[in-house]
Amino acid sequence: MNTHAACLGLLALTLPFLCEPVQASTWQICHMELRIVEVLKQPYPQLQAQIVKARPKSASVECPAQGSSLTFTPETPDYQATLPRRQWPGKGQSVRVDYRYLDGVCKGDGNSYACRIKHYSVVGQ
Repeated sequence: MNTHAACLGLLALTLPFLCEPVQASTWQICHMELRIVEVLKQPYPQLQAQIVKARPKSASVECPAQGSSLTFTPETPDYQATLPRRQWPGKGQSVRVDYRYLDGVCKGDGNSYACRIKHYSVVGQ
């Protein structure tokens, strides 16, 4: 066995012990009841809504304040796809949404920065 291969083998065995363990974060969920104020078309389709009720799933969840407004793109209940436009609620309608977020570190242009990934799943109208 050559020296280079021995060094690589030793590195492969010791590297896992030198690295800190990484734990995945969990999605934070806030159940909200929204009233649609506007269907926006520019610069891209979104809904503007007022928060009627907001209830965190657990004590550590940060829900938007009742009475505040938000702009979002509605997603399917499994938050894997955008809800088809024909299924979007219209102006004046109420809708139940699960707001899910995950805080983490994003990388862009070689720089890391704190960011929040957000999803708005429509769960009922």
